[in-house]
Amino acid sequence: MATSFPPRSQIQPDIWLDARRALWLAASRTLVVADLHWGYATSHRALGNLLPSWGDAELAANLLALCADYAPVKKMIWLGDSLHTLSGRKTAEDFLRETDVPVTLLAGNHDARWRNASHRTLHSENLFFHHGDGSPEVPANALEIIGHHHPAMVWTDGAGARIKLPALVASARRLILPAFSPWAAGTAWNDRLLPGETLWAVAPHRVFPLIPSRPSDPRPAERLQ
Repeated sequence: MATSFPPRSQIQPDIWLDARRALWLAASRTLVVADLHWGYATSHRALGNLLPSWGDAELAANLLALCADYAPVKKMIWLGDSLHTLSGRKTAEDFLRETDVPVTLLAGNHDARWRNASHRTLHSENLFFHHGDGSPEVPANALEIIGHHHPAMVWTDGAGARIKLPALVASARRLILPAFSPWAAGTAWNDRLLPGETLWAVAPHRVFPLIPSRPSDPRPAERLQ
């Protein structure tokens, strides 16, 4: 019996948002993820915060599953904050050493002392990648693709129920990716949308755009479609 492809939605021509918080660039066969924060638990445990030793194996498993589902993958791009701190770099470096897929590492603010991430930006055809913690000049007519902000969608029903999901912020000129880290809580983005932007919620079994309320609509702006 054939298995169905994991949930995903096309947000722009040849650009797909996968429910595993990854972007698939179909034309170049490239996977893009942001804010992996490898070694999050290890970094906290080194400071005496006894978090469960969890997260890195899940990162590796999700990356391997994405590569298998989208094969052949020509390359991956990690959009910065690949590490949480330098003390947690071992599992990230183990993965990079063992994978057959070329990985382009862009530096984020958490990667300041990691020699593997030496580049801040990448301009490829009409796409411009960087972490999102700075303000580099974006080439004319390029689509800017960033991470850093950990956007999320929050929905409430006014009676106490609350749902929070990772999200992608999309416009004709910029995409802000959800954090790939399983530890990331996310920053509510419902009220931060600029004119022309769409918030794409990422649920385990569905990827869908948020429909904002009209200014005269008394219902919460977080309602779902």
